[in-house]
Amino acid sequence: MSLPKFIFNDETKKNSHGFFLLNGGGHFDRFQEYPVMLDNHNLDRLIGRWDNLHAEGPLLVADPVFDEGVTLGAERKGQVERGFLRGASPGIIILRAEYRTNPAGGEDLYVTEWELFEGSTTSVPSNAGAVTLKIYTGDGHLVEDNDVRLHVDNIVKLCAESTQGQKSNIKTMEKTTLTAGAYVALGINQDADAEAISQAIVTLQANYAAANDRAEALQKEIDAVKKKRAEDMVALAITEGRIGADVREDYVKLALQDYSLAEKTLRAIPAKVSLAASVTKIGDALIPADRQGWTYLHWLKDDPAGLAKIKAENPEAFEAIKKVRN
Repeated sequence: MSLPKFIFNDETKKNSHGFFLLNGGGHFDRFQEYPVMLDNHNLDRLIGRWDNLHAEGPLLVADPVFDEGVTLGAERKGQVERGFLRGASPGIIILRAEYRTNPAGGEDLYVTEWELFEGSTTSVPSNAGAVTLKIYTGDGHLVEDNDVRLHVDNIVKLCAESTQGQKSNIKTMEKTTLTAGAYVALGINQDADAEAISQAIVTLQANYAAANDRAEALQKEIDAVKKKRAEDMVALAITEGRIGADVREDYVKLALQDYSLAEKTLRAIPAKVSLAASVTKIGDALIPADRQGWTYLHWLKDDPAGLAKIKAENPEAFEAIKKVRN
């Protein structure tokens, strides 16, 4: 039973990648030397060869010869004979491409020069003839389907620049490749599409902004605690007579910059000893011996702190002092 011809391409039909492939621009010399038939573009699954590659009008066709010595080759031949498999797909290297104006006034993309790299049997049609057209780079690496249009547009730009054509202003698009760590940070899988990546970035930005707001609020609380701590230490030093109130802000500033240094500095300054500290008990009153004759106004002028201490510790002595007016 003879097998039907397989259609590699119909140049009148736009393929699944959105461009027309012109048969007249094909280079087949290297392919004719080794016309491999692959199973669905898998370089590890050689299932036969292609014979009699030629053009019939707008169609590029070839005759399949399956290798029945391998199980997969025999299976694919059986599927063809039973009418279940009839699609072929070229794997090509694009050499030149350009945009052309269509009858409707728009533009279509045409691949005008290319090389046939391999031919595969496959089951999902890309146009009326070719099936899931695959693109390879010049060094034989497969271009991912999502990157094909980007790849072709870059070729268009290079061709336009080399000929100074009308498309020389086409912007070359560049693919951004994320590292595995970036995918983890974004919380997405490595097969995520551009929309999912964009949404993950927006979410990450929102989370960052919220975390930044919380950090700023916490820092304000920390700064407030540090300032109160510094002010309390300086206030105590003033009360103890170590420094005057006129240098309060200087020491507060120092404490905010280096609390330990400010604390050591203040402790090194002797505290002013209140005259009330030398009070000895005379009778029932805590009045220093050398102040027994002081009037109330004398106390207020020369030792108000001592007077306050007496008032707190012995109200009766304080009342006695108040009565001494002259």
